[in-house]
Amino acid sequence: MRWVLLFLSLPLFAAETVNTVDRHIVPQTELSTDAEFLRRLHLDMTGRLPDVAVTRKFLADKDPAKRAKAIDAIFPVLPVSGMRSVDQAPFLDRWTYYFCDLFRNGQLLQEGINTFYDFIYKSFTLNVPYDEFVRDMITAKAVSTWADGASNMIARSHVFEGDGYQMNHEDTADEIAINTTKLFLGVNIECISCHDGARHLEKVNLYLSQRKRAEMWRQASFFGKTFIDPSYGRFPHFQVKDTRKGYDLTTRSSLRPPRDKSADVTPTFLLSGEKALPGEPPRVAYARLLTTHPQFARATVNLIWAELMGQGIVDGPFDFDLARQDPKNPPPAPWTVQPTHPELLDALAADFREHGHDLRRLMKTILNSRAYQLSGKAAKGWSASTDRPFGRRVVRRMSAEQAWDAISSVVGVPQSYKVTYADKKAANVMQTRSPQDVEKADKAVFKVVQSFGQCDRYAIEATRKPTMVQAALLMNDKAVRDKVKAVKGGRLDALLHAEPVKSNADIVTELYLAALSRMPQDGELAMGVELLREYREQGAEDLVWVLINRLDFLFY
Repeated sequence: MRWVLLFLSLPLFAAETVNTVDRHIVPQTELSTDAEFLRRLHLDMTGRLPDVAVTRKFLADKDPAKRAKAIDAIFPVLPVSGMRSVDQAPFLDRWTYYFCDLFRNGQLLQEGINTFYDFIYKSFTLNVPYDEFVRDMITAKAVSTWADGASNMIARSHVFEGDGYQMNHEDTADEIAINTTKLFLGVNIECISCHDGARHLEKVNLYLSQRKRAEMWRQASFFGKTFIDPSYGRFPHFQVKDTRKGYDLTTRSSLRPPRDKSADVTPTFLLSGEKALPGEPPRVAYARLLTTHPQFARATVNLIWAELMGQGIVDGPFDFDLARQDPKNPPPAPWTVQPTHPELLDALAADFREHGHDLRRLMKTILNSRAYQLSGKAAKGWSASTDRPFGRRVVRRMSAEQAWDAISSVVGVPQSYKVTYADKKAANVMQTRSPQDVEKADKAVFKVVQSFGQCDRYAIEATRKPTMVQAALLMNDKAVRDKVKAVKGGRLDALLHAEPVKSNADIVTELYLAALSRMPQDGELAMGVELLREYREQGAEDLVWVLINRLDFLFY
């Protein structure tokens, strides 16, 4: 009853009375402030802090629909016309970077990094339906991955270990099956690539504990004819073509125990037992079966939900236990139903399918929900024992790329990172094509972003886990200290030497808006004004240093 009373006491939700999300989630706190919402929206959707002018306008706006309008403004108009400029579409930069991390678009691909990046960027520019986007990658063929972007996702799984292509063809097929099942269905079949699930996974994943290794081989067999040919050297460009005879159990594996040579390896889809249609190429069949299976939509909406909400309805997004999804058919004790809100997950997945696998629509549904816009501050009387998933905002640390770009945004000092293998430059970390762009351009900055959990797209996954090293770097690292100086052309220089002269109060206010997207409180304003009055330029630099070391700068 008290949650019902709390719900009734919350402010009215202006943008939409109740959307799909809010039919399933009971809030445990109030809506976020306008400043909190705007900062969250921009960091989540563009990877950047909102411009001061945008923040001032939004905070002063009295329109009750202003949040919905701010959400709409985040998405670029289709199609994006003219030359691509630095600030044309931060939404595209941020989500292309996210999917480049997801698909491990890194150094192994060499010049393929850029063709893969461009394929992803253009697909999101045109809002290509997600199922078509995935089918394009799974079925792609290429004379060279340097010329065909979509083919790099398959080529990325090529296995080099061993003494030749014959030895590693089946290993490569296994890796493609493992990666695509994980990325697009949310199911991690790595364990059953080495052994049956029985007597291994009973305490980890009920569904996989019932699966056999031969089922993984049959999933991999859809790629038995796919030959990924590294044409030059150890780190080459690749050809992707369907020229092999099929999945061969007699070859030796360089990654896993020997295979059972007597097993049936007819290409068979793991989740449904379906096979290719007569005359249908195996990869085309796999792409069709994968993208039309209900789990594809469920895994996708859960993945985007986790990225926007801080945790998945199934958490983590690649650890679905398919035997624990239905509350009407619960698993045996001590297992419990896995999703926190199974009906919500199914409703979002159904809506995603019905509207053509439209990622932008999915994102807007989440962003416009009351659940997304809740405050990160607990309501009075909150306790851990009564906490409910998504009843309040899960506060989290900026990603590595967001953190450095946010510092650069506050100081307003231009950056430049040369794009490897291309005559292009990126104006911030979120616009780079891969981590090596930052490493080659500025090793000091690279050290900072690596310490903040940047993905290397090979072995190290991205993380937002806070550490003491990060706190020490923000306070003491030379790259950070140099960054906050009032250099010519930066924000501090412009504020301190403006004509007409700006008051200390105006400068302090501008810096708070730039760093925290809010006006300073009375005490903060007074302390900032005194700091500038006494030390002027040094005081302004110190104030910026203080702001970027605040918890509410790094966490949102």
